[in-house]
Amino acid sequence: MSEAAVFIELVKNIGFPAVVFAIWYIYHKSQVKTFEEIIRNNFAVLKELLETNRQHTAILSRLENKIDANLWCPYIRQTTTGSKRRMEVD
Repeated sequence: MSEAAVFIELVKNIGFPAVVFAIWYIYHKSQVKTFEEIIRNNFAVLKELLETNRQHTAILSRLENKIDANLWCPYIRQTTTGSKRRMEVD
């Protein structure tokens, strides 16, 4: 039995409250579809943001390693180690 046939039977047996219920049911069904689409889109955006965060984490990790090894600032490297070699570029 289709939804339309069920609603027609309800209207015949119950009357106006069945009409209100049918309108609410159709509205609710459309809202659920809209929310599902919004959630699907949000997951796609979050997936892209996660990838961006991973890239930023990798860059910050490399930067931290360079700072710890005094490779970030040639002047500090020169004064702490006495070395006059040039900074290596990745």
